[in-house]
Amino acid sequence: MREEKRELASATSHVEDLVRDICLICDFYKPREQRLECGAYKILKYLVTLGKLSEEDLVLASQACRKDTSEEI
Repeated sequence: MREEKRELASATSHVEDLVRDICLICDFYKPREQRLECGAYKILKYLVTLGKLSEEDLVLASQACRKDTSEEI
């Protein structure tokens, strides 16, 4: 039981790092002292934690979105 909680905490921490990268490209993201979580953040974190979405998928999606955003400018 303790091992499961430790693994979940570690995975969640890593997921938060990846999703934070994604949040930086969001038009609605505003850095603040108080950290707010949007619905997309919560859904992505949940799907990665369950193993339904891989960390690689998040990285690739983030890179694709950044590329699309830079092409618009």
